[in-house]
Amino acid sequence: MVTSFTIRNAAREDVPDMVRLINIAGHRLPLWCWGQLEGGREDPWQVGRTLAAQDEGAISWTNGTVATLGSDVAALMLAYPLEGEAPGYGCEIDHPVVTPLRDLKRQAEGTFHIHVLAAYAEYRGRGLGSFLLDKADRISGDSDISLIVSDANAPARRFYERLGFKERARQSLVTAPDWHADGDDWLLMIKPSAQ
Repeated sequence: MVTSFTIRNAAREDVPDMVRLINIAGHRLPLWCWGQLEGGREDPWQVGRTLAAQDEGAISWTNGTVATLGSDVAALMLAYPLEGEAPGYGCEIDHPVVTPLRDLKRQAEGTFHIHVLAAYAEYRGRGLGSFLLDKADRISGDSDISLIVSDANAPARRFYERLGFKERARQSLVTAPDWHADGDDWLLMIKPSAQ
């Protein structure tokens, strides 16, 4: 039986899935960041949903593309032109954990930035990442495409390299007492424009 996925622009009703996939792609860093806002008094999941439901901002549903199977969201790409102040995961706090990511985004200014590329575990290995990055190629215009990945994520790095991404810069991955991820460095990878 052949499974047929649909690639479409995200809609506001996709926000709950978007927030879960943003957190997966970000190695739980988004949830940690959302938990830091408002002094940690708010439910971090609700903070993420509120941010993603807005019409503007880095993690807005308006920047999303989803792969669906029937009515189920299977994967997400969150992407936008990277101009001006480098946005975070809707977590604009001043903390050493997020500083390396902001520094890498500053170095990628002027690119079309893939902020999130993630699929739920049961949908991985089905080519959805390639389909979503094909869309990024089409909508990026004459801009280079950038993304950030942990050096510990070897399968993702190989996948991006096969598609023409090259490491451009790296910054040390900083942890916190209540957040950590595998790896030593965040890597900025850039794919030159096809134009």
